[in-house]
Amino acid sequence: MGRPRLGAALLAAGSSRRFGEADKLCAPYKGRMLAEHAARAIPVEAFENAWVIAAAPGHPCEGTWRQHGFLPLINPDAALGMGTSLALAARAAMEASLDGLLIALADMPLVQGSHFEALIRGYDGPEAIAVSAIGEVRMPPAIFGKAYFEAFANASADTGARGLLGAGRVAHCPEEWLKDIDTTSDL
Repeated sequence: MGRPRLGAALLAAGSSRRFGEADKLCAPYKGRMLAEHAARAIPVEAFENAWVIAAAPGHPCEGTWRQHGFLPLINPDAALGMGTSLALAARAAMEASLDGLLIALADMPLVQGSHFEALIRGYDGPEAIAVSAIGEVRMPPAIFGKAYFEAFANASADTGARGLLGAGRVAHCPEEWLKDIDTTSDL
């Protein structure tokens, strides 16, 4: 088997309810908008396709996402839950005939490029899952083999990949890299 054809989906369509009135993805963090950090860290050159799943066109981060190699895909059902963004990404991966798909979250600004590279190395076939973890808790970013795309594409709005993460091979990294930003105090 040659080099697998992988895609990357940066999920950025959440409602940020716990953050307050402001769009957390635009919040300043270490001199950049919060959502720029993940886009900068993901090594897009390792992927055949790179998408950012957004809730609406014209997001203030769109220019930055495009600059870093991400094509925006608009999720009109974003308000129904993260499962709809995962479904959109899986359908895009199926249409592109990809072998695997990285799922990363735009509100995780501390994940380093080396961790994304470790996840890529952990991918080893169509039924593979390479995941991140804090202790025993497995979480994104994660890469899923194409065997899971159809299930993701047809999942209900509130169903994501959480149930499959436990079956994945862990790519270890410092726990602080996996911090997500949910509230203003998290910044």
